[in-house]
Amino acid sequence: MKRGLSVSLMAAAVIAMSCTGIPDDTPDTPSGEITIPELPSDPDPGNTSFEHRILLIQHTGTYCPNCPALMESLKNLSEDKSYEGKYQHVASHSYNEEGDPAYSAAASNLSQAFCSGYYPELTFNLTKENTGTSLSVDTIRKCIDDLRSDVADAGISAAVLQTGDTLGVNVRIKVAKDNQYRIAAWLLEDNIKGRQEGAYEEWMNTHGNALRAMSGSTLNLRIYGTKVGGLKAGQTADMSFVIGVEEDWNVDNCKVLILVNASGKDGRYDLVNCAVCPVGGNVTYQYK
Repeated sequence: MKRGLSVSLMAAAVIAMSCTGIPDDTPDTPSGEITIPELPSDPDPGNTSFEHRILLIQHTGTYCPNCPALMESLKNLSEDKSYEGKYQHVASHSYNEEGDPAYSAAASNLSQAFCSGYYPELTFNLTKENTGTSLSVDTIRKCIDDLRSDVADAGISAAVLQTGDTLGVNVRIKVAKDNQYRIAAWLLEDNIKGRQEGAYEEWMNTHGNALRAMSGSTLNLRIYGTKVGGLKAGQTADMSFVIGVEEDWNVDNCKVLILVNASGKDGRYDLVNCAVCPVGGNVTYQYK
């Protein structure tokens, strides 16, 4: 077993920041004991030039007859090596008329916040900005190019460890700009079998990157994450989360998406970077 810190889940989240301040909210978590894993070392402590990833949210469901068109475009995008590392895709299965196996309450909340109500729809970052009526891979590429920055406002280091039916998630962010920040952790699952309405290829009946749970509580449908307060360029903030795994989720097919949001000029929080960490593994800052 990997070394780490054993903590009680009754406290929900453990915060250890290199700056002053405490979070204003914490996620709901199961009770018990869990090991919070150690973080990897920073390969370049003085660097704050981070690669930037855009978040793509696919609002979908297995009972959506038009959704395979967007599925095909996302598959084509995933096979384009020139876009590898530029984005992260989340499938929000909220179109749930007759029991979509990839549906979750978290997906319902996510789509309620950002989907126009028309399926399929692809939105970007944590906004309602979308591709409109076009579902082509060329349109998606252009949106990524338009939204992606030369450098990200924050970098992400994380580690995830399973203890029974609970995941301990340890996160450290390092920031490139002075701002107020929030951190969230989302559980995603791959390889979910479910017949897709309108499928014209067999692979369309297997679903990946499906949102299962969101940890990091806020008033805004638990979307933007737990507040870590103000950070100055070069500072870091540590936060840990616990995520309960339901019986019908396969942990072997799961991973954790870490999201960092920063205060925007209009008073809301904007997604400034994201990264995926495997269960039982870790990721460190991705520098340019």
